[in-house]
Order: sequence, then structure tokens, then C-alpha cells
Amino acid sequence: MDISHLNYGIIHSLIGKNDGVSIVIDQSVNAMVKEMGIQLGNIYYLAAHSSPRFNAQTHDVFWHKNEVHSTIIRKFSQPDDGSLDALIHENALLAKDIIAEFVQRNSIDILIAHNTSHPYNFITAVGLGYYFESLREQNIIWPKILVWWHDSYFEREQFENPNPVIRNYLKYLPGTYVDGIVFINSTQPSLARKVFMKYGNNRLDEYFADRTAIIPNTHDITWDWRKYNWDSHELIYPPQDIYNRSFFKNIGLTPMLESAGFTMTETVVLLQHTRIVPRKKIELAIDLAFELEKRFHEAGLKKCIALLISGHSGDEQVRYKEFLIEYFRMKKEQFPGSAVFMVFGESRILSHRDIIVDKKYYNFFEIPAIISSVGGIGTYFSQVEGFGNNLLEMLAAGLPVVINKYHVFKSDLEPLGFDLPYVEENILDPKMIETTFKLATDFAYRNKVIKHNLGILAEKLGHRVIAKQLTPLINNIFTKGLR
Repeated sequence: MDISHLNYGIIHSLIGKNDGVSIVIDQSVNAMVKEMGIQLGNIYYLAAHSSPRFNAQTHDVFWHKNEVHSTIIRKFSQPDDGSLDALIHENALLAKDIIAEFVQRNSIDILIAHNTSHPYNFITAVGLGYYFESLREQNIIWPKILVWWHDSYFEREQFENPNPVIRNYLKYLPGTYVDGIVFINSTQPSLARKVFMKYGNNRLDEYFADRTAIIPNTHDITWDWRKYNWDSHELIYPPQDIYNRSFFKNIGLTPMLESAGFTMTETVVLLQHTRIVPRKKIELAIDLAFELEKRFHEAGLKKCIALLISGHSGDEQVRYKEFLIEYFRMKKEQFPGSAVFMVFGESRILSHRDIIVDKKYYNFFEIPAIISSVGGIGTYFSQVEGFGNNLLEMLAAGLPVVINKYHVFKSDLEPLGFDLPYVEENILDPKMIETTFKLATDFAYRNKVIKHNLGILAEKLGHRVIAKQLTPLINNIFTKGLR
């Protein structure tokens, strides 16, 4: 079957932003167009918010932080006051109607719904369930639906105890009616099997063999890294342009350093290239900054450490940013006179470049390369990850990254052979501190590590991996029935 002529509808809360799911959506579209022969005009988007692009339709009902979703998350495990069921049902009906209109107007052949197994997209998931239930009741088998399973309620501790109202709707997260599923890591299919068994699907082996695929997060390397002399003792990094030269000044780091008597050449920048949510364990990056400063002091080198957090705050309804500010203040009191700085970049970092009035804004995806150009180091102490999108972004930009060995890293990434200084169970140890110090001071060693990691990324996790797995899966959805 020629799947290149189909019309594709992509659904998610955000399109073209800097969250992990948006990144995967753009990666998959890139692969669909460049590797699978699908015209960009055949791809349509339905979201709450979208970056400027053709064929995009938006509605607030899909916004994962609107009042309805905030209420659902807040009451997920709490006793119901009698209003929750009506709230969910009414908004899911609205979502259903919007989805139906989107499909009809754009002649959609297959919907690709991202992260509808996660409670933050609760209304989207239930609305899709309502829509496909109404079609199947009429024996209508078109359009098809493919779910991209990034995360799920039973992969997160906070969603372990849904209340009875929530439990009634979990059959739609993402629903056993779906025509296919893309998983992002090797641990998820067994979890999905339990869901299918619970809701009575009796064709498990056939379904999971023909209608599912594991497609990891991927990242193409966008600079000509192979042309460099990696045996050099000089720092190697992606080419920079004029626009980003003002970055450190505009995020407030340069004036902060100058007031303390330091220059950028006397600064080691640590990049925490993630959203500001608790499972990222950013307090470990703060700990590392102070330990690294101590190591430079022991070596008799004048260096300060600056931790830059590039992602946005406010997700998952927690005050984690405030916690980090207080945690940093306590560390400064513990180490008086320390030359450690922390900068939140979210007020100047967007999913695209922009200049608004007299303010310059920088592209989130370019930040790792900027930090690479000054010999910085990435931090990634996540406790839980679906795969590791932001980790791949940093590696692709020529950054060495210090990590915590989270579960999926051990099962899916470590076997690939990446060379990353690491801790386990989020405990900093002297060996890791020493390796991080070496990466910051020995550019010959740093270059060797970076070249190794770029080679693995290019060979095993380029975007062509998406096309290789997605093409047969979509073919099966349209041509291979389940007996």
C-alpha cells in the first residue's frame, strides 16, 4: 500500500513547542516527509497551542493546563465532590465534536494521537474514545487511529490511586480500540498488555506483533561534525552565528559574573536542558555545581560555576522552581563565599527566535550548542524518563553530559555504548566529580568522548529509525486484519 498519499492528523496539547512530546512530533514529521515520501501538505495538526505552521487548528479544550485539566489532576486521587463526572463528560463531548469536524474537513485517513495514555491529556483521550465509539457503533472503520505512547498514568507514582470517577474513564487512556501503538521504550509494551487484558482484548499476541512498534526518541546531528580533527587539543563545538552572541548577556549571566569579578572564560557553564519538574532532580545539578567549584579550588584554578536551567517551569502543578531557589540559597549559606551561580533562562528562551519590542528571545533547541561553544557540560540527573529526548539534544550539540542512570537509560540507552559520567540512585561520588572536572579542563579527552557519542547517535538514533519502524506499522494498520 502506498501510504504517502494518505492524509495524517496529529493531535496533542502542544505542537512545535519545546516540550519532549512536541520535539518527537517534529522529529516524526521530519521522518515522514524526508524518509517516507509524505507531502507536508498531507499532514494536519489539532492542538491547544501551535507554533506558526500550515494546516494547524487550535482549541483550548486540548490544553493540558486549562482549568478542566487542572481540576482533573488535582482531584485524580481525591474523593469526588459530585462535580467531576459531569466536568469530564461535557468537555469530552466538546473534544469529540471538534475532532469529528477536524477529521471531516481535512479528509483525515489516520489520526496520530500523542500521549493520550497520560492524565495530562485526559479530555483529549476521552474525547477520542467517544468519537471512535460512535464510529464503530455505525460499523465505520475510517479513519484509523495510531497512539504514540510517551507516558502513562501507571508509570507515575502520583497517579497510582485514581478515585472511582477517574477509574471509570481510564479505559480511554489510551483505549483498547486503537488501531496501533508506538512505544518509546522497551518497558512499555508489557504495561500496555496489562491494560488490554484488563479491558477484554483477546487478540493480544497478534495485536502486539503486528500493530505495535518501539520507536525510541531520535536526533539527527545538524552540523558537519565528521570534518573536524578530533585529535585536537582545542575545543570543538558546532558553528555559531551572530544572533546567539548576546545570549549570555541577555539571560543575565554576564552581568552577574562581572559583578562578582569573573569573566566568561573563567566560568564553567552547566546546562540543565529540561523542564523544571521534580522528576528531573535538578537539585543534584546544584550539588554538582558546588562540588565542581570545590574541585577547581583544590586545583588552584580560578573558576566559577554557572548552572543554567533552560526549560520552563509551572508544569505538573508543583512549586518546584521555588524549591530550587530555596535549595540554592541554603547551599550558598552552607558554602559562604562560593562562586556558584544559578540562572533560569525561561524568560528569554522560546521554541523559536524572536525579537519583541527591545527584547531578544532565543531558540530552546540551539541552547546546547551555545553551551558547547564555551566548553560547558550538560546535567541530566532525571529519576524517571520515558526515553531521554533532551539528553539526545545535548549529545547532538557536542556536549558531554553527566547523568543519573534512570531505568530506561539502563534498558535502552546504556547498551548502545554512550560514554557518559554517571551516578546511580542520585548519589554524587568522587569518581564522577573527577571525570566531570576532566571534561571541563582536558579538551583532548573531552573531544574523544564527544566524538564517540556523536558516532553512536548518528549510527543508532538518527531520524531514519522512525521511518524504518513507522512505515510497516502504518501499512499493517490499513492492510493486515486481526483474526
